[in-house]
Amino acid sequence: MALKRYLPIAIVAVIAGFVVWAFAAVVLVHTPHMGLPLDDSYIYLTYAKQIGRAQPFTYYSGGGYSAGATSALWPVILAPFWTLGARGHALVWVAYLLCGALYIGVGLGVYTLVRRIASCAPVGVASGVLAISIAPFAFAALSGMEVALASALLVAILVLLLDRPANEPPGWKLAAVLAAASLSRPEAMLLVGGICAFGAIATWRAHGLRMALRWLVPLAAPIAWLTANKLFAGHWFPNTGVVKSHFYLPGFDWTYWWTTVHAQLKAMFHALFWSSDSPLEWPRTVTVVALVGAVRAIVWSIRAKRLLVGLVAIAAPLSLLAAVIATSAVGNGVTVTAYTFQNYRYVATAFPLVFVLVGFALAPPAGRGKPYFAGAACCAAAAFFYATWTPMKADMLLFAQGAVDTNTQVVAIGHYLHAKLPGARVMLHDAGAIAYYGDGPVYDMLGLVTNDQAEVANNGPGSRFELLERLPADQRPAYFAYYPSWLGTAEFFGEPVLHTQVVVGFATKQRLVGDLDMQLIPAVWDHVGTGEAPLLEHAGWAVADAIDVADIASEHAHHWKGELGRRHFGDPTAKWSFVERAVMDVGLVLDGGRTIRAGGETFELDVDPAKPVRLVMRTGGAPGVPFQEAIGKVSLDVFADERRIGAIELPPPNGPFNELSIDLPAGTHRVRTQSATPYRVFHWFALQPSSP
Repeated sequence: MALKRYLPIAIVAVIAGFVVWAFAAVVLVHTPHMGLPLDDSYIYLTYAKQIGRAQPFTYYSGGGYSAGATSALWPVILAPFWTLGARGHALVWVAYLLCGALYIGVGLGVYTLVRRIASCAPVGVASGVLAISIAPFAFAALSGMEVALASALLVAILVLLLDRPANEPPGWKLAAVLAAASLSRPEAMLLVGGICAFGAIATWRAHGLRMALRWLVPLAAPIAWLTANKLFAGHWFPNTGVVKSHFYLPGFDWTYWWTTVHAQLKAMFHALFWSSDSPLEWPRTVTVVALVGAVRAIVWSIRAKRLLVGLVAIAAPLSLLAAVIATSAVGNGVTVTAYTFQNYRYVATAFPLVFVLVGFALAPPAGRGKPYFAGAACCAAAAFFYATWTPMKADMLLFAQGAVDTNTQVVAIGHYLHAKLPGARVMLHDAGAIAYYGDGPVYDMLGLVTNDQAEVANNGPGSRFELLERLPADQRPAYFAYYPSWLGTAEFFGEPVLHTQVVVGFATKQRLVGDLDMQLIPAVWDHVGTGEAPLLEHAGWAVADAIDVADIASEHAHHWKGELGRRHFGDPTAKWSFVERAVMDVGLVLDGGRTIRAGGETFELDVDPAKPVRLVMRTGGAPGVPFQEAIGKVSLDVFADERRIGAIELPPPNGPFNELSIDLPAGTHRVRTQSATPYRVFHWFALQPSSP
């Protein structure tokens, strides 16, 4: 009896444990120190370190509230280990081993669920092995991210729902797991909200409103988290939900969203469930079997009066996949998309849940043929696992390659900062390992851990330049930890103090590192403010107001709006702003600007209403700018408070900046421009007489 009870569990656990061991072994073959393949994993370690220091929701000491953790729960789980002494590199091992335990738990959870539904332990074993055999799931689950945690909690919800009729309120275990799952990933939060809503309605109909309200208790945790983000960071979702979502990007409109989501959903489902190069082995077979399982899940849930279990089993993988596409704009529209990003990391949580449906399909019929059916299911699972071993080995190499690259670049820079430059303020674009090991103040140029930075990052190099220019002297970084080509403004760079050239790649899949040499570069501020005043003399006139185009703060302060064009999926941030440089009579001038693609601009002036206004426009620059349209001669109509004043004739860009002016009547408050063709703009200066 003991053998019959524990042997199936042991089979699933041993196979999953072997995969966990093999990933670590391959890493240690290629590097002497265990590492994690994604820099984002170290973001969680940094938050865990701060929680362990009793400074929760901060990213470095004295840094204030940071809404950068996509999973609110994962760093909380890691934090006690830091407090108990797992400091520095030891916490990397803790994260990996916890991910390994959760990965094993996913396999055991699927086994338990299917065994109970199918009343067949061998089919449960087959389903558990299938769930853990998908290579990208193993990669993502063991990467130090929250993937294994979210998957384990979602499977646990299904197991706990088996013990509770849909019209009954949740017990404390189910309520706790629902709350935990909602804090594990934003997509899981949406699924938990749907489960609680369905359960509340069913319980209300059976037992009344008071009992139904118990389904809302698990939602208190995510509501508290979202509210804290809104109060302290200015938006409901984590910073990652702002940086990487469709809704906060320049050029967004609902037509773009619908077109993109429709096309990406179609492409994703084909790529995952039908294409021969799917991350799922035998994708068409898996799809057909899962569809059969979905039908059997509904039939079983009706007969067993567990309708919620059947609905969640079907809806969970679909909703997780669809939510990623509906919210995430990650991708270049060619080779990288939201579902393929970092080896399917965003959608990997859904993969084990697909094999819950496969488990429904494999449930054997009652009768004398049951043992043969169960044996066939186990043989199929063994063949499937054998087929997945080749891609699993490829993902082990990719995991090891990522670990080597993070150890070579961001981990090395973090150690250097801690040893040689303690406390130095660093601006970076990979915010994880540098902050974790460097343990000093950082400014994340992408906005993942630095609040209010996402809009700047999404608006491109011109906006990044303007932010740097606007920073007060005491807030400027002393160093950049950057791939030099990524900033777009080399004039801020001194001579690098550290190079981190990565080794020759050995992975058979495309490596995940952003570039070959991340550098630690001293910041140089000699060219700050070179474009903040008109370049031509205007005797008797002084600057009363200025709109610094591409400077997000200046644009917001003046209620500036420009027709930047409609967004298309995969548009680079460099489409929305750029930096130009020119040697003028006053010396080197740097300025960020934008291309106005259709229509024009509107903005408001803060000037003395009793004095006339001379409006000066800076345009020009190089004839060709990457990701910008070619500009010819432009006639730009200017309106003052909706009254046409005249037109500014803009010559084609030919290298230097051009400044052109038009006089506006006294009392002008709102300015509008109109052009039938694209034009470039860097600055608007409002001049007024400097004497009475």
